[in-house]
Amino acid sequence: LREVESPADSTRILIMMKYIQEHFSEKLSIEMIAGSANISVRECGRCFQNKIGMSPGNYLNDYRIRSAAELLLGTEDSITEIAEKCGFSSGSYFGKSFLKMIGCTPKEYRRSGRKEG
Repeated sequence: LREVESPADSTRILIMMKYIQEHFSEKLSIEMIAGSANISVRECGRCFQNKIGMSPGNYLNDYRIRSAAELLLGTEDSITEIAEKCGFSSGSYFGKSFLKMIGCTPKEYRRSGRKEG
């Protein structure tokens, strides 16, 4: 059981998070994320779990949803366009993911955010 924090882990997680933030709109794989820090997929998963308590896939999805939420309130783009810009392969998957994380549909989110503004 190796619970020791290595400085390399801190550097790696920052590299991988930056990679996700720069490429989240593209079709990304865990291999690509791991590759950005020159580590194995397994090491990538361990690194994310140890440093931020979630898998790289969950972090990517989380980042995509938060980015989409900003676009829903800050642009007039259609929900489908926003889904595509944020790297979601389908509008329905985007809708389900958004609902699961935010607790309402993208359309409801946009409507509620606009009223308060």
